[in-house]
Amino acid sequence: MPFIFGIDKILTNQNNKCSIGNRDKIKEGGKGMYLDDIKIIFMQSCVADSKKIRFKAKFSRDISEVLPYINSVLKDAIYNKNAMSLTIRKEFRIITLHSDMLAVSKAVNETDAYEIIDSVKDLINNTYENKEKIKPLYEMRSKPSAIDVYNHLPKLNCRKCGEYTCLAFATKLLSGEQNIKRCVHIYDVHNRENLEWIEDFLQVFGY
Repeated sequence: MPFIFGIDKILTNQNNKCSIGNRDKIKEGGKGMYLDDIKIIFMQSCVADSKKIRFKAKFSRDISEVLPYINSVLKDAIYNKNAMSLTIRKEFRIITLHSDMLAVSKAVNETDAYEIIDSVKDLINNTYENKEKIKPLYEMRSKPSAIDVYNHLPKLNCRKCGEYTCLAFATKLLSGEQNIKRCVHIYDVHNRENLEWIEDFLQVFGY
């Protein structure tokens, strides 16, 4: 499978190697299985790129307790404690684990979607199996920046959004006081890539 999400980084001994025996036991549904199933409940083409798909899948149980442990294991994950979500970027794909649901955008096709689901299930089960050897991390490693958003806005300072400047709009966008839909010019055809970047950015950080 193309998605492993750093499962081998889960600590099971002093050499920091994952126990293959434990992993096989989990896959076979033996004792220690934490998450039984992930079922797709929604799938359609992405808005920004119709050649790719986005989907949502329901976890068979609430996985809130495991998210801080996955956050500790995956150094590039973005954990949002308030939203109770953890987001992973794999190439162009955005994969977000919520407490009860998996949300993915920019999957290549349905086969890709099921491969992602299998790997996420392995990640959750292996992390839970080894959580006694992992120190949970409850904080977000990197914070979103208004400048990052501003750099992808039209920078026209047109005030149609109700703010005096695009930078002020970007700041309030991150504070939850504004909505990207209020920026009318970001929807111009030539700003399509910037809109896609901002939407991905907001999704990754749980906005």
